[in-house]
Amino acid sequence: MNRYRKILKEVLAQEDQDRERKIEYLMPRLCGLVDDAPYIFALDNGVAALTALYILCTSHNINTVNHYQAIKERLVHLIDDLQDEMLDQFPSHRPMGEE
Repeated sequence: MNRYRKILKEVLAQEDQDRERKIEYLMPRLCGLVDDAPYIFALDNGVAALTALYILCTSHNINTVNHYQAIKERLVHLIDDLQDEMLDQFPSHRPMGEE
């Protein structure tokens, strides 16, 4: 789980005015780490990215809200895909709408 620290270090190494640009620069790579990795690594990478973006926003006053949302959407999509695979193998026996 130390991957988030690597992201923090990379962003915080920049001057204040360059930090948001650095995040913009990193986003395609962070998205790829979720989109292109095997699911277990994608989940881990996505959580690390979310953690780093959260800390950058709340502790370092950098607006990462849109980037956080982009990674979160990718993770939700991945989690839904994983659940669909599970349900294909073991269909739920509960009537629709019951949870």
